[in-house]
Amino acid sequence: MKTELLEQVKEDLVKHEGYVTEIYLDTEHLPTFGIGHLVTEQDMEHGWPVGTPVTDERILQVFHDDVEVAYSDACAIFLNLDSQPTNVQRVCVNMAFNLGRNRLSKFKNMVTAVNEGNYSKAADEMIDSKWYGQVGNRSKELVELMRG
Repeated sequence: MKTELLEQVKEDLVKHEGYVTEIYLDTEHLPTFGIGHLVTEQDMEHGWPVGTPVTDERILQVFHDDVEVAYSDACAIFLNLDSQPTNVQRVCVNMAFNLGRNRLSKFKNMVTAVNEGNYSKAADEMIDSKWYGQVGNRSKELVELMRG
């Protein structure tokens, strides 16, 4: 991922996910830290109690891994992602970060619209989803970016 895109996506995700320097429970009551990083069994933080501090260095390390996965997922779902407008790339990577590859790939009409360059229709398809009502202002901002 290009550095400029990475910085924009990071800024967007810090705004949407937060930047939390300790273990906390997310909306699904799952242990999380940093920029929306879900603690997995592979993480050294697995089993750490809520409230345990996590260093900025560790937060940035897992964020870079997480955002690379989100970027590869977005590239696997959307054709020629790198040739799409920057705002469209930001939306696609953000949604891949938030939803994961499996759930994002179910947005079939949105994916088709993006692949056809019909960003207004893609935005409409985003609005016409359960996700839109679940993620608050994030969805409204991403729809505006998609339309822009």
